[in-house]
Amino acid sequence: MKTTIQANGALLIVPESDLEAYALGKWSKENLVLTGIDDASRPKIMINMTEYPDALGVVLMGGN
Repeated sequence: MKTTIQANGALLIVPESDLEAYALGKWSKENLVLTGIDDASRPKIMINMTEYPDALGVVLMGGN
């Protein structure tokens, strides 16, 4: 996986294989469910799955 910390402090995660996309999709669905949490408390995590749309799609968590 490729990870980058962006200028706004957000962590960008991009899988580089089908296996990574599958694992990241499963992990994010189980671990990034943040219902009931205000925007200020949400982690700044962006997961870009555009090359593997069947795994998840694009999820943006927190931040601008």
